[in-house]
Amino acid sequence: MHFYIDRLRSTSEKAGSILCFGMDPVLDRMRIDPSKNLADEIVRYFTAIIHAIAPKISAVKPNIAYYLQYGQEGLRALLSLLSHIRPLGLPVIIDAKVGDIDRSSAAYARFIFETLEGDAVTLNPYMGYDALEPFLRYEGKGCYVLVLTSNPGASDFQLKRLESGEKFYERILSMVCDWSRSCSAVGAVLGATQEDFRGCVTMIKGLGCSFPLLIPGVGAQGASYRAILEVLDELGYDRSMVRINVSSAISYAHEKYPSLKPDEAALRAVTEITGS
Repeated sequence: MHFYIDRLRSTSEKAGSILCFGMDPVLDRMRIDPSKNLADEIVRYFTAIIHAIAPKISAVKPNIAYYLQYGQEGLRALLSLLSHIRPLGLPVIIDAKVGDIDRSSAAYARFIFETLEGDAVTLNPYMGYDALEPFLRYEGKGCYVLVLTSNPGASDFQLKRLESGEKFYERILSMVCDWSRSCSAVGAVLGATQEDFRGCVTMIKGLGCSFPLLIPGVGAQGASYRAILEVLDELGYDRSMVRINVSSAISYAHEKYPSLKPDEAALRAVTEITGS
């Protein structure tokens, strides 16, 4: 079933962009009223931004850690925000980076795909295929496997060479390619700030694969949206299946443009990032 990939393609065509909005609340950076209910303030803040930028983005990615840190109010805010997003037709990628023994993964999958009604999830492959399989069983859902991440600690494991001579992330990427042949909506997280980013896309093409990519690292981390597009186009990768994530540079753009409201600043930031 290709439902998730169809969603990616249709929303990117409608928006004319492959920009994903990372919707992560950081209270001391938000213009909110601390005397009011926390969940309501988070919802008010982000719904204003989402409605302002919705025509220019083609996915939303809440990282659940940013909500769980605020307990019940944080979870209530997340559920409420998702209810506001669904009518907009934007794919929702739940950034959870989970992957556990099979029964635990099945519980995580039920929470993400049924309770939150997410369209896709980020997964940690460290425990192997059986930890990912409960997520892959959900037809029509997307699964992004961590392959090469944008954080400095990626060098601790991902860039190390195995006895075979290949790097650890290359082994994972090869396995994702294998899994994608039987599960069309499995994809990979590739950090745009890594020197090996281009090599990853080249490797995918060389293995005869094509699957969804989630690319962090743009904005505060320094990578460029338009530079990524150039790499994808140069290598002939189907950009409609790709989502480039930007979080704080959109959510807190008012720090750069203090005279603007958060939603106005977010729209300006999106326009500058995408060049449209």
